[in-house]
Amino acid sequence: MEKHLEIPIKASLTEQELASIRLFLKKAKELHSTHIVSGAESGISLNVASELGKPPQFKVVLPSEEYLRSFYMAFRFFYLEKEKSNFLKIANIIKRRTDNQFVRQYVDQLRDMWSGAWSAKTIRIELNEKQITPSLLMDLWFNARYFHSDDEKEQTLSNLIGILTTDVCRFMLADAVYNASKAVFLLANALAKLGPLNHAHRKGKVNRSGEPITT
Repeated sequence: MEKHLEIPIKASLTEQELASIRLFLKKAKELHSTHIVSGAESGISLNVASELGKPPQFKVVLPSEEYLRSFYMAFRFFYLEKEKSNFLKIANIIKRRTDNQFVRQYVDQLRDMWSGAWSAKTIRIELNEKQITPSLLMDLWFNARYFHSDDEKEQTLSNLIGILTTDVCRFMLADAVYNASKAVFLLANALAKLGPLNHAHRKGKVNRSGEPITT
């Protein structure tokens, strides 16, 4: 049986907070409908083969560029700081509006999951004593290729791709976004079970399974 957690809200949400939560839920459903998330498998993988005295060989498997672009387009609403549906903004609203210690710890766990996605856990690469993280690649790729045409970031990204290869950079980005999306869905499921959002002072239930949103 699916486990749930009761979330007591200690104070009424403001209209702005309610609007942000509704937008977060809407964008989470849109993200979940993308091909990469809704399929049985993400199609994102990396295999490393190494031999003594030889550089490692990377084999990267990724979805098509069309599917990746659609995935990133939907995800950006949770990553960009200016967005009302920014993941960390919504998590902070929940922490402010509940005095339940277990709920606050759960939100902290989701924030750690989010932050962990942007660290270099799957593959660790350093260039000139600087660690290349998914967070850095996100900034470069989003601002140089996908959503903007920043010349300086394009040059930096091109330099990295020349050293790491395009496939490795693309894998690090896709893997990070996919893992960060898990935190988004867990938080969205919690909010979707919170009860009618225009009566947000009521208790609701949090779905902790990370399964697709059902409401």
